[in-house]
Formats: sequence, C-alpha cells, structure tokens
Amino acid sequence: MKLAVVTGASRGLGRAIAKVLAEENYALALGARSVGELEKLAEELDTEVFYGYLDVSSWESVEDFSWKVLERFGGVDLVVANAGVGYFGRLEEISDEDFKSMVEVNLLGLWRTIKAFLPSLKDRKGTVVAVTSDVSARVFPGGGAYVSTKWGARALVRTFQLENPEVRFLELRPGAIDTYFAGSRPGKPKEHGFLKPEEVAEALRCLLRLPPDVRVEELMLRSTYQRPEF
Repeated sequence: MKLAVVTGASRGLGRAIAKVLAEENYALALGARSVGELEKLAEELDTEVFYGYLDVSSWESVEDFSWKVLERFGGVDLVVANAGVGYFGRLEEISDEDFKSMVEVNLLGLWRTIKAFLPSLKDRKGTVVAVTSDVSARVFPGGGAYVSTKWGARALVRTFQLENPEVRFLELRPGAIDTYFAGSRPGKPKEHGFLKPEEVAEALRCLLRLPPDVRVEELMLRSTYQRPEF
C-alpha cells in the first residue's frame, strides 16, 4: 500500500483530500496543529492512519513528524503540502507579525515539508502536490503580502522540479474555497464564487489516477461564479 502525507489535514481542503486518498487505497500520515480534529478524521477513514502534531513553521516540528512517519512506514510515495495561512490588508498596513507568519507557513513551511521527505520521494519516484493558490501568478490590492508568499511557493515548486526530475511536482492552484480560511467559516453559497473542498479533492483524484509517466505540473481551478482574473 502506498503512503501519502497530508499537512494541514485537520479540516477544509486537507481533510477532503485525506478522504479521497483513503478511498484511493493510500495509507495516510496526517499532520496539523489540531490533533483532536485529526483523531476524529482518522476514525472516519477506512485505511491505515498515522496522525500527529505538525507545525510547519518550525523545522523541529517538521523533522520530528517526518522521522515518526518514515520510522513507521519506511518511505513515502505522495506528499500533499496543504498547510497555509492568510492575512490581508494593504502592504503599508499589514503587521510585521502577520507577514512573517505567512512567510513561515506558506513559503518556508512548504520548503521544510518537501525537504524532509525528499530523499524518500526520490527513492520511490514519488509525487509532491503543493497547494498554492490561483494568485500564485497574479496580484490584487489588499493581498500583496499573501500573494508574495504564493509567488515564492510557485518558484520553490518549479525549482524543486528542475533539481529533482525523478520526482513529480504538481502545483495545485485553487481559487476561493469554502473553508475556514482567513478567519471565515464554511457554508458560503456557491453563487458567491467559492469552490467546495470536495470538488478540489476530486480534481486531484483524477490527476493521481494518470499513468506514472505523465507529469502534470500545475492545475488551476475556480468556481464558474468566481470572476476570471489572470
């Protein structure tokens, strides 16, 4: 059985992806700061599950989590780097603390996660799915700090791919999703332009079913109710 690691798995998109991967017969290693939510999720999944505390803004936490996963399973075939945070405001108004938090999680957290599992991924010719955003290649007023971390994440993914051709890297770029992101709560009408987490997870399922010699380098998807912007 193949092993998939999912970060930020306690709710929202990470939770939806974990459910799809369980249906696709992956064993799972789930990481998040909300361990109680991970425990509830593990009870719902019909597959072997390891879960543990993971704060991707800390190298010590990433190292400890990855060591436990590799010690238990021996190797990893798929890493879904989904953990992310968002704070918004004009660049001259956003706080130093909020900007640093986004850099630590969205950018350095992605780098730490991939770095920790890369030797095993190379050995198994595995796959990395880096969840970024549709704004990883555009900008908008009030989102400059957040956007800059997603542009950086896009650069990381592409450079990792160039340096490690034996691993497949996919940048998953969803538009607005109906989750808890940025302080909001799920339950927003689709007509407001939000994808459901399950819809994004289903798109990922389709890509993971492709033959191993097919490399999908990026996928951007948005609700038809979200205005197209490029």
